[in-house]
Amino acid sequence: MGSNKTIVWFRRDLRIEDNPALAAAARDGSVFPLYIWCPQDEGQFYPGRVSRWWLKQSLAHLDHSLRSLGAELVLIRTQSTLAALLECIEAIGATKVVFNHLYDPISLVCDHNIKGKLVELGISVQSYNADLLNEPWEVYDARGQAFTTFEAYWDKSLNMQRELVTLLPPWKLVPATGNVAKCSIEELGLENETEKSSNALLARAWSPGWSNADKALSEFSELHLLQYSKNRTKVGQNSTSLLSPYLHFGELSVRKVFQLARMKQILWAKEGNSIGVESVTLFLRAIGLREYSRYLCFNFPFTHERPLLSNLNFFPWQADQNNFKAWRQGRTGYPLVDAGMRELWATGWIHNRIRVIVSSFAVKVLLLPWKWGMKYFWDTLLDADLESDILGWQYISGSLPDGHELERLDSPEVQGSKFDPEGEYVRHWLPELARLPTEWIHHPWDAPDNVLKVSGVELGFNYPKPFIEIDLAREHLTKAIFKMWEMEAAAKAANSNGTDEVVVDNSDGIEILPIPKVILKNNAPCPTYSSNDQKVPTCQNSESNQFNRKRSKHMQEERPLQDNLHNPNEAGTSRTNEDCSSTAESSMSKKQTTSRNSFSVPQSCSSSKDNSFLECESSDMKQSWQEQIDMEQSSSKDGATGDECL
Repeated sequence: MGSNKTIVWFRRDLRIEDNPALAAAARDGSVFPLYIWCPQDEGQFYPGRVSRWWLKQSLAHLDHSLRSLGAELVLIRTQSTLAALLECIEAIGATKVVFNHLYDPISLVCDHNIKGKLVELGISVQSYNADLLNEPWEVYDARGQAFTTFEAYWDKSLNMQRELVTLLPPWKLVPATGNVAKCSIEELGLENETEKSSNALLARAWSPGWSNADKALSEFSELHLLQYSKNRTKVGQNSTSLLSPYLHFGELSVRKVFQLARMKQILWAKEGNSIGVESVTLFLRAIGLREYSRYLCFNFPFTHERPLLSNLNFFPWQADQNNFKAWRQGRTGYPLVDAGMRELWATGWIHNRIRVIVSSFAVKVLLLPWKWGMKYFWDTLLDADLESDILGWQYISGSLPDGHELERLDSPEVQGSKFDPEGEYVRHWLPELARLPTEWIHHPWDAPDNVLKVSGVELGFNYPKPFIEIDLAREHLTKAIFKMWEMEAAAKAANSNGTDEVVVDNSDGIEILPIPKVILKNNAPCPTYSSNDQKVPTCQNSESNQFNRKRSKHMQEERPLQDNLHNPNEAGTSRTNEDCSSTAESSMSKKQTTSRNSFSVPQSCSSSKDNSFLECESSDMKQSWQEQIDMEQSSSKDGATGDECL
């Protein structure tokens, strides 16, 4: 054992098993486990109530585990993460700071800046991969470019040589001592008094903490993994792994999950169990989607603000507050959509198939900006995960090269008949429709008057009429797509002619809220001390490097506009040398973040404390969505990339 005094900076890696940063610190000498809660750093992505509840329970669980090994978890609430780190370094005489990587654009900026400051002061800083099978900068195509389709990425990732070593928890920790102004778990302020009664209900269904994550994994692998391929699309049941919140908070090692599933697959393949083999393949694909979400956020750090496909910048989203409110409250008049939104509000959780359906309804039927939906899911989901949420919403809105085609609009009525054929899910969450016969449960507007009367359903009174007819919604969507192509063509013509005409992003009219922006600069030095260290996006991965996708055949025939097309399987961003060749900076300045490319949501996007969805100020906006995409598509042209809410 060495003589170093090392600060282990915990973030979303709240476990003692297979934690590279903790293991490295334990080998080198005494350790100072530290968790810093800085609400200012969270910005617009301040966690929602249910997510903060989970974090609080997980921190308490981690502290108990660390104490059993000999060192307590020091909790600090601060207005500056860097200042808190410097205070701890001085108090204990630390010689090193270690942490595990995060990949969202906000964390990349924060980590890079903090690391630079610490290195300037002579503090050794090392970081590790505790979250992924492969680092985002390790998987590129033959030309050294980033993949922009999931299939190509996952195929390359699965075929890479890797040494997946899971680390055992340290046998013992030698604590580094010092006088630090720490606080209790209650003083962190993760949960206020008005939230505790609602949060108490969460404890009946969920058990946060790394050891509970291990139990959840064991239960899934032994009882549910075998039939996963058959059961994963059943809504209203625990048909998925339910591991996503554990993975988000780093209570569970993705390497451990991957290895356990692969061992099951090998054994089932040996036994000739094709169902088991298929189940593992689909489950690992869901793991791959989570990997891909981090990959996209790292290589294209503008995707939390703008679509990967540049033509979607011109899509005429309808920033309608009334439509948005009806969607949030589950009052659209489409039972499956409404049931899903009410379950989300009540529990902080919905099945991934329902996530796909309600998000598709928001962007395709109501034409609401996908960033609004992403932000609302961030505020309400228990497993809200920024990278996965970005991937999910961009996929559904047609913003990715292999995402849903923009013109694809699935009928909620048809989806209900397919995924909730008996109407049990709808009846559970929409008690006003509980007595409606199964024949009409997914389209009550077609039911005869006598059936509605006997069932106690009064459309427009105790249950709303459909907000908009699907056929009319399809017409609106088609017109919006044509408008998008026209605006894009006008912008290209203006640029090619060198005129002074300005054609801007359609989101200009939507109110902009401040958010740290990723700015990429050329070849700034980045001091690292290990090959494990965090890298940052290179200058080629700039926000201007977006892609166009070919429109569908009938669209081309009706609107033969000229496009600057890229092959989705070949388009990407160039990778420079393995060392950091650029830096990222952020600014909380409203002046800098009110450009037409800034993240935008309405002021009244967040939920209130009572049972209704009342409006509140934009500063209260909190949470995003973990939608991991629709894998079960009937048509190959859908470019489906997965369907698992881990």
